[in-house]
Amino acid sequence: MEKVGCYIHIPFCQKKCYYCDFCAYMNVETRIDSYIKNLIKEIRLYQDRLSVDIDSIYIGGGTPSYIDPRYIKEIVDEVSKFKISDLKEFTIECNPNSISQDKLLLYRDLGINRISLGVQSFDDKVLKAIGRNHTANIALNDIELIRKMGFDNLSFDLMLNLPQQNYKSVKKDLDLVKKISPEHISWYSLILEEGSRFYSLDKKGKLDLMDDDQEVDIFNEIIEQLENIGLHRYEISNFAKKGKDSYHNKKYWEANGYIAFGMSASGYLTNYRYTNTKNFIQYNDRINDYKLPIEDYYYVDKAEREKEYIIFKLRETEGINLEEFKEKFACDFIEKYSKEIEKFEGQNFFIIDTHFKFSQEGMNLSNEFLRLII
Repeated sequence: MEKVGCYIHIPFCQKKCYYCDFCAYMNVETRIDSYIKNLIKEIRLYQDRLSVDIDSIYIGGGTPSYIDPRYIKEIVDEVSKFKISDLKEFTIECNPNSISQDKLLLYRDLGINRISLGVQSFDDKVLKAIGRNHTANIALNDIELIRKMGFDNLSFDLMLNLPQQNYKSVKKDLDLVKKISPEHISWYSLILEEGSRFYSLDKKGKLDLMDDDQEVDIFNEIIEQLENIGLHRYEISNFAKKGKDSYHNKKYWEANGYIAFGMSASGYLTNYRYTNTKNFIQYNDRINDYKLPIEDYYYVDKAEREKEYIIFKLRETEGINLEEFKEKFACDFIEKYSKEIEKFEGQNFFIIDTHFKFSQEGMNLSNEFLRLII
């Protein structure tokens, strides 16, 4: 039986951030109860059709910690009816200002062993500029509460190249990371996603961001400082203490199987990729017609699997295992992509031994190489 990850999407937020283009809705509290009922029905539809062994669970959003914790219990109780023989990691996303002692106690009792907290910045000016509904003090108090409730696997998100952000505010973030000593950090550079408020502002020339060189210089310092405190970079934007890499997220990057439930959720099983509708009405109608709420479904052929494998593995600092690549795709990576590799000769872009991987400089400019592959 295939061991797969399980992703569950909760599309509700108290407030939508200005950079967000995810399937997340605010001021729709009246939809929460019916959505959870439909989500449980969707899970049951898969139980009738699919036999899998789940070894990681990730509840994301939106803001899962925003909704009443009894709903989280109902979801977990239903997912637990799948075969779960050896659960490696069970994560729930939380936002500061949306957790409490009672919620965390219930999460812990349900077997959740990893909290991913959306901090984004410890600078109140930056938080206000990006539309967050918490302050730095709220985030710090919530981190203290998470630790008090016994969670010893804490990850939080931070962001770079935000409005009102400068070197001084990033330095403050780094100092607090050193003090807090989380097990995992995801430190993302802002991407202007179409459909977000920031995308529209940028098109109008009303978004003041760092220049590219400054962003690269600051991120290089972040990498160095995190390494010094034992948070090792294992993926372009992810850093972890030894043994604390995100087991679930590596399923995405290593093209392993995962099942997904909820609006807009995407899954990957036996070389088929699927994405659910992000429309409440369509989701409701299909579920209640005993149909899976899938909007897009397609087979990933060998050529596409090879491209995806290259892209995802080169996001990881360990890169492509050359022997493994040959076993998977019956060809030599270096020979097949020699022309693309030669275009960067002499630029200290790659490290090649038993693996093919980017140097730190190459990682910063990785899209240039990956565009050639694609």
